[in-house]
Amino acid sequence: MLADRLVEALQHVDPLWVVALLSALPISEVRGGIPYGIAVHLPLRSVLCVAVLSNIIAVLPVLWGFDWLADRFAEKPLLGGIIQHLIRRARSKQQMVEKYGVFAVTLFVAVPLPITGAWTGSLVAAVFGMPFWKAVGCLAMGVLIASAIMTGLSLAGVQIFNAVHLS
Repeated sequence: MLADRLVEALQHVDPLWVVALLSALPISEVRGGIPYGIAVHLPLRSVLCVAVLSNIIAVLPVLWGFDWLADRFAEKPLLGGIIQHLIRRARSKQQMVEKYGVFAVTLFVAVPLPITGAWTGSLVAAVFGMPFWKAVGCLAMGVLIASAIMTGLSLAGVQIFNAVHLS
């Protein structure tokens, strides 16, 4: 089965590379990379450095290339109207985003729940036209907060598991 092959393949990969991959992927991000690194007993400092950097670096192309990509989709008959409508609607809130955008995007990225995180946060920042370095700052701060939350939850989970397992 595919899952068995994946597990076997990952056994031959340096665990820090797995942390980097999980942290860079849109679904797992640091929500997957940090617990994995802690579960396989990697040094916490290494796990955090690799997870945070991988997550931030992975979303930079979204910030750089969103407008180009949106322009390409805008030319397609089926998706063009929908995409342009969504972009116009999002950008009509420009003043609100400029006023609260830093906190809104940072908080959105910081909450380690499904459909939040750096990938979606970078899309939000790009749609709203947030300046590149401002967006990177928001994303970085949000990823750091999410990483702190995930580290705390993962370490607490390990403690609970050990307490139950050793009882």
